[in-house]
Amino acid sequence: MINIPITKILFLDIETVGRCPDYDSCEKFSPEIAEQFDKYFDWFQKRFPEDAAVDIDPKNFMFKRRAALVPEFAKIVCVSMAFVMENGEVKRQTFSGDDEKELLNQVRNLLDRCHKLDFYLCGHNLKNFDIPMLAKRMIINGILPSKLLPSYDTKPWEVKAIDTKEIWQYGAYTSIGSLDLVCSTMGIETPKDGEVTGDKVHHAYWIEQKLPQISEYCEKDVDVLVQFIKKLKELK
Repeated sequence: MINIPITKILFLDIETVGRCPDYDSCEKFSPEIAEQFDKYFDWFQKRFPEDAAVDIDPKNFMFKRRAALVPEFAKIVCVSMAFVMENGEVKRQTFSGDDEKELLNQVRNLLDRCHKLDFYLCGHNLKNFDIPMLAKRMIINGILPSKLLPSYDTKPWEVKAIDTKEIWQYGAYTSIGSLDLVCSTMGIETPKDGEVTGDKVHHAYWIEQKLPQISEYCEKDVDVLVQFIKKLKELK
């Protein structure tokens, strides 16, 4: 089912937060970004209707809940990557920190090395989230994105990206397919039951200063990706 050698796959996960703690602080310290958030607030409400019904301080609520999902309003605080060696050992490299530009430069350098070694990227919702988030945040920080990240002119047969969400949906793009669901279904210990999970990362970073715990959560997601691909490659 997965014909690419597992030793040629770079497993990847990222953790993002809003670029400011809340809308008010964004308005104070990054007024031009706050102005854009104002312009796109209707889009956020339509995209996330479950959050649109909040009447008390709706912009702060939406910013804290959803800014991390949109590259223009987000900040990457952790990137974890792993690969499997010929002897089966899993090697992991995690980059995390408050300086996003420094973090992304380190990530780009590793991605460039893997590109030269003909690696494929692997992640969950990789094509719709991780890749565009990484590429856009690199550009915003004045960094040329790695060639391993598919761009607008990358031909379909040149894309070296394995999206486990696409694999799980099996062509039914309206079907459910969260990483938590995949883990539960496949008998893999879910990373979503820890102290820090996806919807808590923004609060954990800005309010609780729990970057080490965020990094641990990110690493668990990568470990799960390795286990999932191994299970697929064992199918007979």
